[in-house]
Amino acid sequence: MAEGKIYTENPANSPMHYGDFTVGKITPPDSIPKYRLYSYAEGEQRYNEIQHDLYVGAKKAKPHRKKGIPLILKILGGLAVIGTAVAAVFKFRK
Repeated sequence: MAEGKIYTENPANSPMHYGDFTVGKITPPDSIPKYRLYSYAEGEQRYNEIQHDLYVGAKKAKPHRKKGIPLILKILGGLAVIGTAVAAVFKFRK
């Protein structure tokens, strides 16, 4: 067992050593905060307002773009297929 008091100087621990400092008197609050309870109708109204705000915000946001083949590549692919078909028609023409 360690005998005696083990203490190392660490500047991070300096706020924990107060010395002969007295904290002072604790005074309780004058009143307890009152919580306001909502009726079912008020709660439902606030919930509907929040849902409407979320719907309007989502409607104004940019829609998600579909991931897939870009339009320019589709157009170039279509032109390549048409060009190949035209070349085949001229090649096998009698």
